[in-house]
Amino acid sequence: MKQVLLAVSFMLTLQANAQSCEPKSVDCVEVGQWQFSVAVGAGVMTNPLVGGDNIPLVAIPYISYYRDRFFWDNTTLGYTLSNAQHFDISVVVEPNAEQAYFERFHVRNLIAPESYFDASGTKVDSGILPDGTSSEGDLSPTTPTISIDDISKRKWTIDGGVLAHWYVNEDSKFTFSWLKDIKGVYDGQHATLSYSQQLPLPKQLPAKLQLKFGAHWQSRQLVDYYYGLRSSDSMDLRLYYQGKSAVSPFVALAFNYRLSDKWQFKVSAKHKFLGSGISDSPLLKHHATSSVFVGGLYEF
Repeated sequence: MKQVLLAVSFMLTLQANAQSCEPKSVDCVEVGQWQFSVAVGAGVMTNPLVGGDNIPLVAIPYISYYRDRFFWDNTTLGYTLSNAQHFDISVVVEPNAEQAYFERFHVRNLIAPESYFDASGTKVDSGILPDGTSSEGDLSPTTPTISIDDISKRKWTIDGGVLAHWYVNEDSKFTFSWLKDIKGVYDGQHATLSYSQQLPLPKQLPAKLQLKFGAHWQSRQLVDYYYGLRSSDSMDLRLYYQGKSAVSPFVALAFNYRLSDKWQFKVSAKHKFLGSGISDSPLLKHHATSSVFVGGLYEF
């Protein structure tokens, strides 16, 4: 699962609008046209895992292509099954995002990180608020610890499923996605439900301000594979942990201001509260993950 970077990305767009795009519109992408851009600036995506490094956000590439019912949006491939005036539904495949916390050079950390199914209809809709507090508890000298450097490798996989949008009006929409592991690595599933609302700004400003909030559900199998601990990870029985299904709420805010035909100023932030099924794992040092990005987006 259009739920970090992040920042900024080309969003999945209603094809009916795409066919009547105005030049340089930030609300749609022309059918049959490749879209390339790169965000350059300063930002960070926090890593909640013990031993995991935060991911600096300096240069972030974005790529998208729409052709009839087929689309490629950053790391997501999809095919639109139904496209009505206020509703569309597609089948999609993409790399699972969870393993990105365990591996610095995961593809989801390199191409539009944290734009995971962040479909809001604008190019700025992803990112997260920085976590200003520490959730790392005090550890007594006898408390065993473990980091991602000590455990067995968590494999990457491909997820496949459905993505749907309900366009309430021009300024707001609901997005729902459900994905399942199609390679059989963690043999589970996850789903996201979110609401996006464009906030009012003076009409004379070439700018957009958007609020998004929702929740990400992950099955017991997914959580246990990535965050559970077993004999293959540690010989200390006190560290063993069996993951449980989790619901992680999130909130995001994004602002973009067009400076010229090629450049946009971007600010985006996102904060995700990790469900207890994840945060109770000894692998977690924080109970939330955050990202923030400030910079410019250049469109080729």
